[in-house]
Amino acid sequence: MKNKARVIAAAVLTLFVLFSMSIPAFAADDCKIIIQNNNEAVSMKGHTYNAYKIFDVTYDATKDTYDYTIVNQFIPFFRDMDDPALTDELGEDIHAQAYAYVASLDNPDEFQKFAKKLYAAAGDPDGTGTPTAEEPEVAVIDELEPGYYLVYDAGSQNPQGNAEKAIANIALVNSFDEKTIDLKASVPTLEKKILGVSDSSSFDATTDDGEDLISAQINQHVGFQLDSKVPDLSAYENYIYKVTDVMSEGLTPDNNVKVVIGTEDKTGACQISIDDQTTTIEVPYDVLKSFVPETAITITYSATVNANASVFPNGDGLTNQAKLEYSNNVNQTTDTDFTPPSTVKVYLYSLEIKKVNASGQILQGAEFTVKDPAGHYVPLAFDNGRYKVSPTLEATVDNAKVKSGADGMIYIDGVSEGEYTLTEIAAPTGYNVLKNPVKLNVTAVLGTDGDVESVEGNTATVVNKAGGLLPETGGIGTYIFTIGGALLMITAAFLLISKKRKANVK
Repeated sequence: MKNKARVIAAAVLTLFVLFSMSIPAFAADDCKIIIQNNNEAVSMKGHTYNAYKIFDVTYDATKDTYDYTIVNQFIPFFRDMDDPALTDELGEDIHAQAYAYVASLDNPDEFQKFAKKLYAAAGDPDGTGTPTAEEPEVAVIDELEPGYYLVYDAGSQNPQGNAEKAIANIALVNSFDEKTIDLKASVPTLEKKILGVSDSSSFDATTDDGEDLISAQINQHVGFQLDSKVPDLSAYENYIYKVTDVMSEGLTPDNNVKVVIGTEDKTGACQISIDDQTTTIEVPYDVLKSFVPETAITITYSATVNANASVFPNGDGLTNQAKLEYSNNVNQTTDTDFTPPSTVKVYLYSLEIKKVNASGQILQGAEFTVKDPAGHYVPLAFDNGRYKVSPTLEATVDNAKVKSGADGMIYIDGVSEGEYTLTEIAAPTGYNVLKNPVKLNVTAVLGTDGDVESVEGNTATVVNKAGGLLPETGGIGTYIFTIGGALLMITAAFLLISKKRKANVK
């Protein structure tokens, strides 16, 4: 069960440079910006992209130079900027200072922050573009004059799912008449998988796909793994990254959460809390910021199947669901969204044994011991006519005994898939003990949706035959008959000899 990617926010800030050259065929308002999306995880559908000119640009063909002049509405912005780069070294030429300042921005974070400040000072856009039905992943802003532009994604008025929200990294590009750029979006995802089942709470992370459905026996441990990646934090001065995992009441967290980013164990740097069946994991902004975007985040932990676990078909398995809350607005980091819940399930099953004689009549009092697929005795507690795997009793032969009731039935709840062995140790009065154990191979049957539809191999009708067994060669019964026969022969011989002697005396 794999989750779909989720998109991070609703604004795209991009800076473009459109240069005018002294080419007669190049009109002053023929420049255009083309934004296209090649990322299937995001969607531009319904978005509006606004372009704001920051600089006018002219080209001197005789000197092969470009001259930047701040447009009037942004002159106060640059004059009021409190930045050491904007000094009086160039006199009163604020245009040259602004050009030098922007040209010096080579750090993506600085670039994004600068773009945010520019947008805050912007007025009406100089051009607008929206995707069309024919090309839903392309937006064109045309009829622009040559210049240096900021392009802002105003988002969608009615986004259908998070795929229609996106944030792109800032790009500084040159174009003489038009420029096509790719929408660059950071896409946080969270996928949950099952690592396996064990009698121990220790599980190792894996790069395999894992499972999204598994069976377990009460008191066993189930290992889980969450996979995610470090988001692109460009332009973010803070970021919320919070995982919430909610388990069914049949699962008890083992309090062994481990967070690894890349190859570094960052568990101690995270805020982890467990409240009943809810586990919360928060990765701080400064921890995320210390890694490059797309670095793997791996979270592992386990839970114990407890006595509250539902047994199929009662209940839809033990559902375990995780989701990621993340910042989705570079301008307001407290605005958040959630990834779709990533869900896995743990199933438990039951065994049903019916005890009858050769005529099909029910038999009460047949006693068995029960072993699990690993060959261990299964500790069982009896309540309300049914046995259930006990999380507190020891796995001994005495605790693994079951007995057929007045209806001839034995019900055992809380088992997993696999082969269970029932060995008869006492038969009803007048019946023979079974020579061979009863094997029940529990197997889940999945439906077309990949979920459990039914279970096979978990029921059996066991027949006991009446009468005692004939003694076997070498058994004690043979010795008894041999000794008894010998004594009879000796007695008969003695009586015959005595009778002859009496006859001779006469």
